[in-house]
Amino acid sequence: MSIIERGRSLITIYSEKEAFNSHRIRYLLATKNINCKIIDVDRNNQPDDLLARGDDVEIPTLVDRDMHLYGISVITEYLDERYPHPPLMPPDPMTRARLRFTTHRLEKGWFSFVDCIEQSVGKAKNDAVKELTEQLIGSAALFAEYPYFMSPDMTLVDTHLVPFLWRLEHFGIDWESLPKSLRNYAHRMFQSAAFKKSITETEREYRFDF
Repeated sequence: MSIIERGRSLITIYSEKEAFNSHRIRYLLATKNINCKIIDVDRNNQPDDLLARGDDVEIPTLVDRDMHLYGISVITEYLDERYPHPPLMPPDPMTRARLRFTTHRLEKGWFSFVDCIEQSVGKAKNDAVKELTEQLIGSAALFAEYPYFMSPDMTLVDTHLVPFLWRLEHFGIDWESLPKSLRNYAHRMFQSAAFKKSITETEREYRFDF
């Protein structure tokens, strides 16, 4: 169990220590400096209070008083609205929709490789790593125009993307083969105080230059 910042904890997050989705939540919490209790759980041995919610509970789960939420986009957007400073979604509907669509495309694209790579072995894993590498090699322009991912300001998209990039070497991807614009973005984000605060001891070992 760990506590983010000091003071009275209002929100509890049930999280898996090394899971990609849980890291996305922890990075958002650290970025917004949210006072929150994080409880590390094993999805195969969940606490009784989560089991009481039924078989469809997912990890990570957010508990705010008597409300339980799960689903990455549901949790992250709730936290951004509940704790509006710094804002990670723009105020105008059109730009918000574009950022939501960007997250949707990441979920259906690059992020879809996470489970495949983590759960596969041999040729299946090698093929997934090769395909993901090829997709990332073609992404140089996406990182080149703005300081953040397709945006002049940091958004929720970055809190989803940076934990993914942190895992690439751990997945077996040749970091030096990736576009320089992607690597520059990633290294800058990795060095932020919020990101350093978000990673677990095991996750620190995913990269060799940190």
